[in-house]
Amino acid sequence: MLLEIIPATPADGTELTEIFYAAFGGEFNRKMFPETPDVTVWWEQIFHDSITRSIAGRTNEVFLKVVDSDQDAIVAFAKWKCPTSAGRDRHEPEESAVWAPSCDGKLCDRFFGGMEELKGKWMGDRPHYYLDMLAVHPSHQGRGLASKLLKWGLARADDEGVEVYLSSSPEGKPVYEKYGFRDLESFSPYPDYVQVCMLRPIKGQ
Repeated sequence: MLLEIIPATPADGTELTEIFYAAFGGEFNRKMFPETPDVTVWWEQIFHDSITRSIAGRTNEVFLKVVDSDQDAIVAFAKWKCPTSAGRDRHEPEESAVWAPSCDGKLCDRFFGGMEELKGKWMGDRPHYYLDMLAVHPSHQGRGLASKLLKWGLARADDEGVEVYLSSSPEGKPVYEKYGFRDLESFSPYPDYVQVCMLRPIKGQ
């Protein structure tokens, strides 16, 4: 079995959406993003458009996928945001999210708004790598794919001498702790669910 990490393409939207639903189950995630036709199409379009912009160099985002050559299928993916500076600022203006009709819009606003608020609080304008999303299909969990996708950004952060920031689900926290991430602050956007903001310091610090 060959598992290869390569850049995702706009045509991968459907498969990435399938992995998203498979990896992020549970009451909390299904409350925000029920697996209904309108939300599925919404995610497919989000992935397609975001990857299109990143390939065109209009954002600082990088989408990676892990392909299982035996199945000819995507089994994991990650979305990284790379550091920007005044000299190479590739941020497009942030647009207010327009959620699919079946989404719980208020919960989505509370969750994603809370993450952005804490990211701004802890990171400010300091350059850093940001792991925005990481998902592994349950059929391939336990094979080190999350670590491989994580190491992509960690290696670059170490080379550039910058921090790495992320916001972790309860399930992902042990993996990130293994790679040197430290808890910064947590928040609970939904009963019995705690999201944790984590930071990996500059190498050697």
